[in-house]
Amino acid sequence: MILESAKSYQTIFDVINKAEPELAKELDPTGTFKTTCFQNFVIYLLVSPYDKEKVDLMHILDSMYARNLEENDLLARFVHKLLTFELMPLNEGEIELQMSAFEPFKAETENNKAHLRDLIRQLI
Repeated sequence: MILESAKSYQTIFDVINKAEPELAKELDPTGTFKTTCFQNFVIYLLVSPYDKEKVDLMHILDSMYARNLEENDLLARFVHKLLTFELMPLNEGEIELQMSAFEPFKAETENNKAHLRDLIRQLI
């Protein structure tokens, strides 16, 4: 279910990103929706259960969306850590504070605590 959400956000981002400039401006006048879709794509991918499809999508994300990842250093670091299987220091309070800026982790989001718990499990 969560992986399907990630793929849905990926599709929306791709449509806006590959649209003609006039259409893209009509679909997303401020440019914030495209950014939010990309962030949600990455976040839902990060919190989804670990399986082969997730790993494949993460490799696609790392290679085909590298420029977009560069624009968000925090998400890029989490993606690279999960892809390289590095041990990393884990400060749950700091991660919660950093991630609270993103839509899936905001207090008013329905499953924000579950998403945060899933992200921390993936990092462990």
